[in-house]
Amino acid sequence: MAGSLSVVGRQLGSIWRHFGVNQKVSIVLALVATVALMAGLLAWSARPDYRLLYANLSLEDAAAAQERIEDENIPVRLRDSGRSLLVPAKDVYRARLLLASEGVLKDSSAGFELFEQPKFGLTDFAQRINYQRALQGELERTINAMSGIRSSRVTLVLPQRSLFATEAEKMAKASIMLTVADGETLSGAQVRSIQQLVAGSVEGLTATAIAVTDQHGRLLARGAAQEEGMEAASDQWEIQVKYEELLERKAQEMLDVALGAGRSLVRVSATLDFSRVEKRRETLDTESRVVIGETISTETSSEPGPGAGAGIAPFVQVPVGDPARMTVEQPMSKRKREDINTQYRVPSGQEHTVRQGARVQRLSVAVSVAAAAEPRSEVELQRIANMVRNAVGFVDSAERSDAIEVVEMPFPAAEPETVAQAPWWQAPPAFAFGIGRWLVGGLILLIVWLFSRRALASLMVERAELGAPAGALPESGSEEFGGMLNVGGVQIEPTFDGVARLAEENPRAIAAWITNVSRGAR
Repeated sequence: MAGSLSVVGRQLGSIWRHFGVNQKVSIVLALVATVALMAGLLAWSARPDYRLLYANLSLEDAAAAQERIEDENIPVRLRDSGRSLLVPAKDVYRARLLLASEGVLKDSSAGFELFEQPKFGLTDFAQRINYQRALQGELERTINAMSGIRSSRVTLVLPQRSLFATEAEKMAKASIMLTVADGETLSGAQVRSIQQLVAGSVEGLTATAIAVTDQHGRLLARGAAQEEGMEAASDQWEIQVKYEELLERKAQEMLDVALGAGRSLVRVSATLDFSRVEKRRETLDTESRVVIGETISTETSSEPGPGAGAGIAPFVQVPVGDPARMTVEQPMSKRKREDINTQYRVPSGQEHTVRQGARVQRLSVAVSVAAAAEPRSEVELQRIANMVRNAVGFVDSAERSDAIEVVEMPFPAAEPETVAQAPWWQAPPAFAFGIGRWLVGGLILLIVWLFSRRALASLMVERAELGAPAGALPESGSEEFGGMLNVGGVQIEPTFDGVARLAEENPRAIAAWITNVSRGAR
């Protein structure tokens, strides 16, 4: 075995000495590239597969969790500006159980667990503050559970109960700041649902008294029932613009179907009234009154008659035989007074009307249609005007005097639209990252194989130049060549065994012999 290895080493050394400089450099580069590629593939395959442990963490929680996990010799990677933690796939559940058992990730918002342990000696004011903190924390946890919201902060203004407080002073208020996850946007329906959720959880709080903003300071919902000043003016302007765009879109869609796309143009100018009008009306129906009670009081009195002081003698009655039983009767007058008190129920009605919001005072509509081959008649233009009137809700009355104008004019030729293509460096990748890694590795292997094949091709000798193959030599005892064979000054038997034995002992002689044979063949 040792002899065979030494022979192979001598043969390789002899072949290496016969190489040129370019061949040697190519072989060395191919070997280095192959070794580097194999080492990279081995390192890449041995690298652990990282999985997401927790996301959307605060920087304080992420730092505490990373420190505790690294204490257990678990590698940690950070992403999303340090708010997401990644660990090897085999350690995900182990790390989660570790953090949960030690309570490393603590919720910054305190809920009703503040009242789990009784605390004596707290004043009524401190109890109210703890209740407000607990209520805010519970609302924050509920909002954070919604999709697309990373975190939230809720601030409540709970008025103190007072006997003489007005209804406005008894109303609660709230403000909410939402931290929206990257790439997510909140729709108007989601914001309104958050307002309704908070309003239904706090006594005396209405949805119109809740202000909602995002982490960039954009106002998502205003928390005032009555707007005043520039803020109200900006909201009114936005409502007017949206209303005009709605009417324009309705009329434009109809004209595009009737006349063709790009053959008409509609513009609407609306005058809206945003004043708030409140009316109270009470009516009484006296004809339909109903008696619900009646009280009658009678008073009777007696007093001397009017003749007592006018010289009229009183009437004296003396019984016969018994003058002691004599009676004297004075003339008296009697009076009687009667009072009747009747109670009625009169049907009445109360009407409380509040007109608030945008009311259309006037509409001005301008319609431009593309000129046809033949000018349109007044009847056709009037037909177009009638269609637009019905589409935008045109009113012509004493209270509203809307106006519409339809004009036919030539439209400029529309230029073909060119789709702007994004630069190649901004185009999305054609393959996923995992597939791309395999493609890059395969491409490198292909390049190495091509270079190696080219280097080896320059070293190989065509079979036709060597003459007969070694296997074609006669066996021992054959008389095909007759006599001995002179190879490099050495006499050997012209058999396969003889040539093989000489190749082991003196490879240079065999190489020189092969060269001479190939030259003679040429």
